[in-house]
Amino acid sequence: MRAVIDTAAELYILPPTLPGRLAWLADDVDRFRDVADERLDTVLGHMRSIGAPAVGAPRRGSMLTVIADAVAEFEPDHILIAMRSAEHANWQERKLIEHIEARFDLPVTTYMVDPRGHTSTAHGPLLLCYDGSEAAARAIERAGALFAGREALVVTVRHPTSLGSLAWSGVTESMVDFFRDDRAAAETGDRIADGGVRAATDAGLHATPVAVEADGSVWTTIVEIADRHDAAMIVMGSRGLTGVRSRLLGSVSSAVVHHTDRPTLIFRQPVAG
Repeated sequence: MRAVIDTAAELYILPPTLPGRLAWLADDVDRFRDVADERLDTVLGHMRSIGAPAVGAPRRGSMLTVIADAVAEFEPDHILIAMRSAEHANWQERKLIEHIEARFDLPVTTYMVDPRGHTSTAHGPLLLCYDGSEAAARAIERAGALFAGREALVVTVRHPTSLGSLAWSGVTESMVDFFRDDRAAAETGDRIADGGVRAATDAGLHATPVAVEADGSVWTTIVEIADRHDAAMIVMGSRGLTGVRSRLLGSVSSAVVHHTDRPTLIFRQPVAG
């Protein structure tokens, strides 16, 4: 996160003021404004302590409305969102990150904070999710601009070929075709990962390929690899990866965001035209 902050010419801090319906009915919103003011003072104090140029103001309204107003006024080139873990996420709107991805053509970095506002720190490599798409390649290129010289893992995830109803009573022509197809798929995954490494190297990163077979969903595999290598950040291109739908949350990128406490940087590829 510090690398993202250090590259910013200016930071605009936006603490939410989100009273619930009962508070609105009881005309008890001042308490929520006070909490937002305290959050703002805390964050601004921290930004000043590290020499980051920051301003900000609490705003009222739904999160999307508040963010949209701030984007229109401040014209940022990056959105950072501090999220609470699931057990403390009472203020977070449903599918907030997906809505932000869809509405703004801006990179979105999410990270988890505990109730005291602290976030965990990992010292491993960047984890670059790469599926061979233009969006994923663009995400690697832009990550290189932010984190030049960093160690990185380029991860390509493939689904295993299913045996389906193949019989195990003997080696059949269909089974030979299955193993041939599975080996070809593995080789394709290796080639895709190698292509991602070339893109990462061109972007100024020190990258290593990791081509793996998903043991479950794609997002689960990504989170597991990130945990295994203590990844400092997960980097994804949203349009390249949202073609593989998660049954739980609707897309790989959103599922990763909601199932990891590691910073996750999502580059959304602008829609042509």
